[in-house]
Amino acid sequence: MIMNIKKHIKSTILSSFIATSLISGAALAVLSTELQDTNGDGVISAEEITAARDAGKAEKLAQFDADGSGELSRDERRAMRDARYDAMLVAYDADGDGELSKDERRAAKDARRAAVDVQLDVNGDGDVSAEEAAGMEQVKAEREDKRGRKRGKKRDS
Repeated sequence: MIMNIKKHIKSTILSSFIATSLISGAALAVLSTELQDTNGDGVISAEEITAARDAGKAEKLAQFDADGSGELSRDERRAMRDARYDAMLVAYDADGDGELSKDERRAAKDARRAAVDVQLDVNGDGDVSAEEAAGMEQVKAEREDKRGRKRGKKRDS
């Protein structure tokens, strides 16, 4: 019973967050594609996270590739960043001054992290276990490895 209540509360919070983001005209990057346990094993694996990320990139490309080149030009990337910032202003500019203060940026970051945690908590117990977090940790480690190798290759060249 308590687990169902916690799951309902989390679902309501996530739905509110998504609705706020969507109303602003551009969903925040982390929620452009929802993380899902597509294979039903009770965790969101690195492969499922990567698939969601790739789907989000394809979605952004379709939305912002104005010239249809299949790539985002500098101007198209700027338009994407501006749309994301505008969405964040609508959702997090608590004082209405048209800018995001340090506290407002922190609130946006905390909300994105909370939304990801809700999605990673596949069993809905209110806690992201080490097993549930493992896929995200693997993706982070792979990204760091990839970035480290790229920098290393540039130095050797």
